[in-house]
Order: sequence, then C-alpha cells, then structure tokens
Amino acid sequence: MMQLLFLSLFAFVPAFAGTSFLDAVERQSWDLGKEKLEVVWIEDDKFPKFTASFYFQDGALNDSVPGLTQFTFDQLTSGTGQETQRELAEFFDFYGANLRHTVTHEYSVFTVQALTKDIAPVMGKVCQLFKDAQYPQNELDSHTSRAKSHLKNLVTSHAALADRIFRKVSLSGTPYAEPVEGTLASYDKITRKLLRERLGALNRTKKVLYLAGPRDVKEMQKVLAAECEWNNEVKVNPPVLRKPEAQSTIYLVHVPQANQAQIRIGRYLIKDEFIGKYDQYQFMSTFLGGGFTSKLVQELRVKRGLTYSAGAYVSMQRDYGRAGILTFSKNETAADAVGIVRDVFADVASGKFLEKEFVHQKNHQIGAYAFGFEETGAFLGQLMLYDHQNRDLAELVRFPETIGRLTMPELARATMETFPWERQTIVIVGDQELQKSLSRIRPVRVVGYEDFL
Repeated sequence: MMQLLFLSLFAFVPAFAGTSFLDAVERQSWDLGKEKLEVVWIEDDKFPKFTASFYFQDGALNDSVPGLTQFTFDQLTSGTGQETQRELAEFFDFYGANLRHTVTHEYSVFTVQALTKDIAPVMGKVCQLFKDAQYPQNELDSHTSRAKSHLKNLVTSHAALADRIFRKVSLSGTPYAEPVEGTLASYDKITRKLLRERLGALNRTKKVLYLAGPRDVKEMQKVLAAECEWNNEVKVNPPVLRKPEAQSTIYLVHVPQANQAQIRIGRYLIKDEFIGKYDQYQFMSTFLGGGFTSKLVQELRVKRGLTYSAGAYVSMQRDYGRAGILTFSKNETAADAVGIVRDVFADVASGKFLEKEFVHQKNHQIGAYAFGFEETGAFLGQLMLYDHQNRDLAELVRFPETIGRLTMPELARATMETFPWERQTIVIVGDQELQKSLSRIRPVRVVGYEDFL
C-alpha cells in the first residue's frame, strides 16, 4: 500500500514527467572547444526560466589557506577589470538573475537562475566573472572584516558555536578538520593573488552542469563554448582516512554565564563503513532523532523533560561521512541528558525497541519520501549528490523497497556500527561548573571557545 502511495505521489511532481521519473533525466556531453562538459538535464517547462548548477570537483580540501575557496566564491562578483561590484549587482538585478554557491570540503557548486530568454547575457556575464574576477582590495578588506565579526559573534549563538567546535574536534587528525569558512587566523592570509590563483584552479578542474528548464535552455551550450575558458586539467585525489580511535574525554567548552548546555556527540566515518548502506543509515538517523516520535525525543523530552528537541544525522559524502547527535539541556541536567543518549545507543544497538516504533518510522519515511522531490531544484540536488557519491540513480526508485525490507536486527546492527560509545566524541558548550557532573561519565577537558574561531 505504501509503495502504491509513493508511486502515485510522483504523478503530481512535474519534474518527474514520463513513465518513470528517471526517464526525465537526460545525460549529454557538450563540446566547449577546450573541453567536453558533462550535462545532466531535466526538462521543466512549467515556467520560462532555468536553473544551472555547476558542480566543481574541487573544494576546501585544496585550500592553501583555510577559507580560500569560500572567499573565492564569496567575492566572485566583487569586481572585474571592466565593472565594479555595484555595476555587476545592477546587471544581475536588471535581469532578475539569482546567483548562489555552496562550498564543501570535497566539491563546490555555483548556481545561476534566470529567465531562459536571458541566457545569453546572464551566462555571458557569469563566464566573464570566472575569467576576469579581480578581487579588489577594498572589497576584500570589507568582506574580511565582516567574516571576522561573524566569527567573533558566534559566542552569542551557542548552538552554532557548538557545531563549529564539534566539527573541528571530532575530525581532528583528518584533512576535513579545518572549517570551510576559514578561521580568524587564516583571514588575514587571504590575498588577491591567492584568490586569483584559486579561481584559476577552479577553472581547470572537472565540472558537471546540472540543468533544469525548457528545451531551449540548451542554447546555453553556445554561450559557454564562446565565453567560458574552462578545461579539466586539474585532477583531485581523494584522501585515505583511518577509523576514529577510542575517545576518553569530554570536551567542555567554557562560555561565561551560559544558562544551558549545548550537547554534540558523534564521530566521523570512513568510506568503507557506509558504502552500500546509505539508505539504511538515513533510516537509522531518523529513527533515532528525526521528529517528535523519534527515540531520542521520546526519551529526552517526552519522558523526562530534559530538552525541547534532539536530532540525529548520518551525513555521507564521497570519501568520508559524519554521524552525530545534537541536543541541549539546562546546566543541571546536561550530564543526565548525555547519559540518556548513551543508553539509547545501547538499547537500539541491542534491539531493545518496540516493533510498532520500527514500523511507524518505516511507514513515515516511505510515505514522506516523494515530497522531497516536489521542487525541481531539490531533484537536481539529489542527482548531484548521488553522482558525487558514485551511486546508481536507480537507488532513488528503490528507496521504498529498500526501507520496506529493512529488519529490526539490521537497524540494531547499523546503530552498533555507527554509534559505538567508546568512539564517540563528546563536546559540551556551557558553563565551567558542568565539569563536576560531567566527570561522572568521562574525564573532562576544559577548553576555551576562542581557540576554535
């Protein structure tokens, strides 16, 4: 019944026109002169507009200075040899074009949205940016000042501060430990020369275009061939990681006068741990912390009132992943909350959960899955992630079947493999007075938040 519901929902999702929604995905190779550009296209003629997401197989892992790739994209529209930042902004505003970007450690994405009738001027200007961005010093100084202020103000957002510190601590010893956005110490090392060099490297790395729009959007090929000077010379070699080692301490990040404790528990995953288990791990994370009926919310909030919310995630890239729990509690109950998380891990890993909980979560995930593709942009994002992970797109179709076949012992085993307590890094952002209560769980190491900015 749930599979029939899943299939019927796709009938209402315009991006999935045709007998199978994967039939709507067309792969092409565009000749741009100096290179062949791989294109993944979804025909979407609801509106006369296009979405073009350029995937660069290069990210923050190749930063010579932390934050360099992020700054390179942040300041791409700060000025060229012919136009100022203001003139560029007015140009894109005139055409109603939307530019945005995302930088991860493994890859970067630059997205353009505009009307299809404006493909030539808008994409021509985008090519000019990638060829001739000059990164004027006054604009760079202004951006650097804002970036520094943002990091210094993190102390006022304890949740964001906890996320940043947890990432750095839990990934210590790996190439992924430095934050993509950079650090206070690295910002002053980023120069116009470094930005231009980094942009040049991005122009030479492998790119894939994920494109959505009506059929005439393919006119973009002529513009890219004539205006963009891209090739695929730069090859990226993935790093090799070792499994996380056992953890013996709790990192207590002292924030003066904190009236609650932000709690982060988790670890990084190596590729061999999650390959072939993507959907199972997604189910497990939602079972543990994906809504009001999830195990952690029921144990921490409903039964004990220790927190308002609790979440779990297993985020998998191509070469590494991260698994974690995020919640918060009052200072006086923070240690209790950590203990409950530990007990939930142990209970689920040993199969101590109700079948009705398991079945409810399966039905919820199967029924809700199709709604994640209502927007064409979301579908493009899924295609990009699957390609990046080297996954078969057919897994998108098989998700309901995969989850439907999942058994309770398989969920228990996935939890045991992902969240063994001795390997979990624990970071608590709160008042130093927490040290006494937390030391009943593990020895506590008190650190200052300033060291992670």
